[in-house]
Amino acid sequence: MGIRKNMISNLLLTSSAVVFPLITFPYLTNVLSSQNLGNVFFIDAFTQYFVIFSAIGIPFYGVREIAKLKGKNSEQSQLVLELVTLQLSLAVFFSISFIGLALLIPKIYSNISLVIISCITIISSSFLIEWYYQGIENYGYITKRSLIIKAISVLAIIFLVKKSDDQLIYYSVTALMIFLNAVLNFTKFILKHYKKDTMTFTIKKHIRPLMVLFSINVSVSVYTILDTIILGLLTDPVSVSYYNVPLKLVKIFWVVVSGAGVVLIPRISNLFINNQTSEIASIMTKSFSIVFLLTIPFCIFCFFFPTEILMLISGEKYINAINSLRLLSTVPLVIGCCNVLGTQYLMPIGKEKHILYATIVGLIVSLLLNFLLIPHYTFLGSSIACLASEMVVFLYILNSARKTIKIKLDFNLIFQILTCTVLTTSLGFYMPHKSLLFFFLILGFTYLVLFALTHYFFFKNAFIYSIIKFKKGN
Repeated sequence: MGIRKNMISNLLLTSSAVVFPLITFPYLTNVLSSQNLGNVFFIDAFTQYFVIFSAIGIPFYGVREIAKLKGKNSEQSQLVLELVTLQLSLAVFFSISFIGLALLIPKIYSNISLVIISCITIISSSFLIEWYYQGIENYGYITKRSLIIKAISVLAIIFLVKKSDDQLIYYSVTALMIFLNAVLNFTKFILKHYKKDTMTFTIKKHIRPLMVLFSINVSVSVYTILDTIILGLLTDPVSVSYYNVPLKLVKIFWVVVSGAGVVLIPRISNLFINNQTSEIASIMTKSFSIVFLLTIPFCIFCFFFPTEILMLISGEKYINAINSLRLLSTVPLVIGCCNVLGTQYLMPIGKEKHILYATIVGLIVSLLLNFLLIPHYTFLGSSIACLASEMVVFLYILNSARKTIKIKLDFNLIFQILTCTVLTTSLGFYMPHKSLLFFFLILGFTYLVLFALTHYFFFKNAFIYSIIKFKKGN
């Protein structure tokens, strides 16, 4: 499957990461109380941490190593079993550790039922092996399976979560969906891809390269997950929900942006081996263009219409989070650019240490700002710390990448996006706000029409034209 088909499949997959949460998230914020939703966010922050600890960098390492073993089915099979064994062992250890932590900390123990559900998620994640299917570039399967499971989860949440204290049902549904994905993925691997061989089974050889990626993931998680934990320990569940409601909305879009570039990791690894630097630079320019297309309109709309967005997705209950949404709205753009330079370029060419150093700097900035700002500004302090740490990481990675490759941006496209977004935003100031859903549908439609017309008559951008025409090539 070529890059174009992979990108289309992955774009469909990542688009579902927007559509499905936009259905369930407003529903959950209106049904569950801010106290109970805050408890879920608090425990889920620990869950994500322990998943990262047990994965120790396997998702990125696995994609790269599977791509290197292209066509060598028996060696790929051995790699999968070695990495799954390693992750499962750690998952069991950290699940037991989480329960032990709950027994020691009253704020966690008060949510012990959520903790037990969390352990199911941690252990199930060991068998997801999404990285294997990414490494063999089987994005068609990933997309079909994910869309079906996500559709089931949406229906389950809508039909089962009915009361303000149904947080256990909601969290159980999310855990069950991860479990089903893991069962399907691993079963398909065993039945269709596994090739038995007599090669020596060893885990030790993976430890050293994984530790670098693990250090990166832990550092990154400090300013993407630990802020919620610190906020929960220093304040209360309501403040946690005020921070996480806009953060979850923002995360929907940064997942899309991050996911759009994962398909390029195996391809860039191969291009680097063959010393095709100009081709890598061309792919990166296109990646930046995708980031700008997806994030610039989102950033501007969130900045100018935060009240309307929060009212639409969560009602008046979270209106206090307006400034938090404004601050966090630029995070998808920053993370998207960071992923192009780091995940899509530095990591495939074996320069993980530069990403590690960047994330360590971001970790320090995040910890300092969270502990300094949360006591005075609560959830707004966490928002400032999140944005500042992401900016520091991006600037460090940008400086590292520029030393080995020439970075080119499509300024024609950026200008077109900004022009259409500003014109659409200006229209929004004069539109009636009686129906917020209708308001955003009109804004979105207006933006798309303006973008199409300005492209056709004035800008004639080659990248946009190639997408619309679906020309052959990359």
